[in-house]
Amino acid sequence: MQFVLRSLKIKNSLIMIAVMVPLIVGFLAYDLYRQSVSMRRALTERGIILAITGAETAGKILSDGAVSGGLSEEQLFDTNYQPIPNTNPQRYHTSYDAYTDKNLTRVQDSYLMDDIIIYAVALDVNGYAPTHNSISKIGYGDNANRSKRIFDDPVGLAAVRNEETYLFQEYKRDTGEVIWDISAPIYVNGSHWGGFRVGFSIAETNRQIAALRNQTVTGGAALVAALVILIIYISNLITSRVKSLEQAADQIAGGDLTGSGLEDLEKSQDEVGRLTRSLRNMADRLRQLVDKTSRSTGQVKNYTDRLKDSMQQATYTSSSAAAKMSELSETMKKMESGAGEVVKASERTMQSLARAEETSSMFLNQMKSGSLIMTRAGESLKELESHIEKVGEILLYISQISEQASLLAGKTVTEAAGISCAGCNFLTLASEIDRRAKDAAGATKGLASLFDNARKRAAQAAIALEKDRQVVSEGYSAANEVSESLKVIIVDIENLVKMAGEVGVYTRHISEGIAGLDVSAWEQANLVQGFTDAVKQLEDGIDEMQKTLAPLKL
Repeated sequence: MQFVLRSLKIKNSLIMIAVMVPLIVGFLAYDLYRQSVSMRRALTERGIILAITGAETAGKILSDGAVSGGLSEEQLFDTNYQPIPNTNPQRYHTSYDAYTDKNLTRVQDSYLMDDIIIYAVALDVNGYAPTHNSISKIGYGDNANRSKRIFDDPVGLAAVRNEETYLFQEYKRDTGEVIWDISAPIYVNGSHWGGFRVGFSIAETNRQIAALRNQTVTGGAALVAALVILIIYISNLITSRVKSLEQAADQIAGGDLTGSGLEDLEKSQDEVGRLTRSLRNMADRLRQLVDKTSRSTGQVKNYTDRLKDSMQQATYTSSSAAAKMSELSETMKKMESGAGEVVKASERTMQSLARAEETSSMFLNQMKSGSLIMTRAGESLKELESHIEKVGEILLYISQISEQASLLAGKTVTEAAGISCAGCNFLTLASEIDRRAKDAAGATKGLASLFDNARKRAAQAAIALEKDRQVVSEGYSAANEVSESLKVIIVDIENLVKMAGEVGVYTRHISEGIAGLDVSAWEQANLVQGFTDAVKQLEDGIDEMQKTLAPLKL
């Protein structure tokens, strides 16, 4: 099946056969139908002619009987049928049946020389047949002698009583045959006597039609066979040259562009010759274009390989840059987080600095107000120092007095031990001691007053110093807090600087990668431009090939 579909000769033959054979068969079928109809019509027309001719002849014979046969008109129209004894089916005599036996038999029998005619007989208006055909047809059997019988069946009566030019009927006879009955009226001396009936055999008619059909079919089959042979011959004659072109095209497709084997076809002046010459010109042109295309293809391949290598290098560079970008993204995320922490620490530092500023302002104010207190405390301390010096002097004096009192007391004790008379020197000594004691008491009071003043001055100085100490302590705490905040900020800034350094490194790597990409892109652009030029040359070659192949389009 695939071979059939690939063979142009077989396809052309099948197409032509598929087109022509149905047309011929259809034409033959139509012609057969037309001939069958024509034959039936011709048979009918012949039957009508025969019936009319027979009616005229029978009428003439009967009319002549009144002149030369000695029959009267009453005898010719005699309907007093006399039964013939011992006949079955019943037969009858009339006044004119002897005349018709002598004069109608030969005329009626001459009709039966045609095989298609079963009977041709004259009957009166009652269906009486004075003289029937003497020739027996198949189907009569023992009933072969049908003369002098009355056929008064509906078909028979309709036939003999019809006064139109003719009457066509189809009926089944008593013998079982289905026939065509064609009748025409018989007139004797202008009076309707009966009718002349001609019976056509349908079987014979169909046989003749079948014979005609067989002849037509046989002739059509022979015509179709001859047509198929002619189609195959013509198709082979056409496709043999196309086969030569196919072989030459296969050679060209196989790389042989010399166009060998086309010499005989080139001499032809028809379409195949022109196609062959176009094919030869195409082969020559293709040979030139193949050389040019080969060079363009080599350039395209070279640029393609170089472009492939460049793209691989660019892919590697892009991958490295992508990795660096990923690392840079992570570092930027860390830097963003660190910057957030720095911002938060800066906010805390701002708050601490604000508090430190307030504390420092308070501290400065306190220091300004405390400078007077410190001055007064210094003066109090200086005064306390002088009081203490005085106290020291008083204490020294008291110490001396105490020593003297101690000496006096010792002396008193010694002298008291050696007293020989009551109160000889003791009173003087006691007065001295009393004086010394009073001096000591006075010095002690002065000392107590000095100590009381010193205590008050010391208390005032202590209060002032306490206030200054609180101010200094608050300033120290604020400064300490600011210092801690600054330490946190410094650490965050150091981390941010470190991250910025990493960002710088990664940025430098990315810049290098991008620079590499730029270089690769520049190289690729040059390669692509060269590739484009080579492809353009290749396309020009293909366009030229298409223009070369254009004349071959059918």
